[in-house]
Amino acid sequence: MKLLSGLAVVVFFSSFVSNASSKQLDQTIAIVEQDVILESELQRRMEQIVMQLKERKQAMPPIEILQEQVLERMIVDSLQLQMAKRAGVRIGEQELNAAIENFAKQSKQTIEQLRAEMEKQGINWQLFREDIRDEIMIARVRQGQVSRRINISQREIDNLVNLIDAEGEQNVQYRLGHILIPITDSSDQTNIEKARDTAQDLVKQLRSGANFSELAIKYSKGQEALQGGDFGWRPAAQLPTLFSGPAKSLDIGDISAPLRSGSGFHILKLVDKKGEVKHIVQQVDARHILLMPNAIRDEDATKQLIDQLYKRIKEGEDFADLAKELSDDKGSAREGGKLGWSTPDKFVGPFKEAVETLPRRTLSKPIRTQFGWHLIEVLDRRDADQTDEFKRERAARILQSRKFDEEVETWLREMRDSSYVEVLIETEKK
Repeated sequence: MKLLSGLAVVVFFSSFVSNASSKQLDQTIAIVEQDVILESELQRRMEQIVMQLKERKQAMPPIEILQEQVLERMIVDSLQLQMAKRAGVRIGEQELNAAIENFAKQSKQTIEQLRAEMEKQGINWQLFREDIRDEIMIARVRQGQVSRRINISQREIDNLVNLIDAEGEQNVQYRLGHILIPITDSSDQTNIEKARDTAQDLVKQLRSGANFSELAIKYSKGQEALQGGDFGWRPAAQLPTLFSGPAKSLDIGDISAPLRSGSGFHILKLVDKKGEVKHIVQQVDARHILLMPNAIRDEDATKQLIDQLYKRIKEGEDFADLAKELSDDKGSAREGGKLGWSTPDKFVGPFKEAVETLPRRTLSKPIRTQFGWHLIEVLDRRDADQTDEFKRERAARILQSRKFDEEVETWLREMRDSSYVEVLIETEKK
């Protein structure tokens, strides 16, 4: 999954209403493994969700339903954060600042403008930063834990490439609404039938004109429940397998029959769909010389040597000969420094920027990356339609994404069921 529900949602999930009750009791309301959830934390999160619903002009569910949903989300988030910390996941200030800067750019603001706007709305900047940090940690541990449960065969890749070629499904995107009525591995037939009846009743209500978002917030246990069940825009090939068939057969506004999976019963609404986008990839044929600091040659000596090589090449010495003799990238050195045709995205920051902006047959000045000092030359550029290699890489990513979405609910349910959680407050249930 992408950064959970996206950084746009984090704004609401990191806000702090400054006129909240000044007398907050930090009473423990839930014990989650080695962590606790405090009453003040639940109150803050409830205020955030209420703000979000008001921004959407969306009807409020009963407060006890909202509280139950929010507390369950906090429990699951706590379990994931604890797992991330045990695994040694740390988000440094530089990475956190980069994430916030990227969010600001998406909002067409500077960080200073973003901060001023948030503070004007009563949003605590430090809490916002810490919520972003938590979101990144949760996304990282979820990616690591769920990805290792996924296996993709070459036959699956072949089949999907053929399907994409035959049907052009990569060009059609769907926006789905999703409601999950859960069941567990230990559910008996009575509970399964009860969940099925609930799902069928919701389908009847929705087909009679009930508001999908309101019912999703009230009943769904899917990860997007608090966003009104909004599953976001997805290409057909990236939808979970269970969803792809109904998505293609539904008309905009239609509601699916309940769909059974290991996690429960799913209800889908086709909110919208949009069509073809042609993918053209810019590729560069580049070569480089890499010098890495080492035990014999420190950073200063390495910089002096790369400067000397730059001067020698500018004075007429052969780039390829020097690459074969001196480059620390032994794989490309054998080819005179050539990296072959690649998309710029395959390279790291300053290197990527160089191959994107250098004129053809122009030697870069020495460039520092995490690997060392480089001299770079772009030999040629081309616009290429999808190659077989690109299609297979894309198919593998699609399969990974599809299986990830299918597996994440199961992983979260297993983690929740196997963890020690004690809720110390009563939540009324209908």
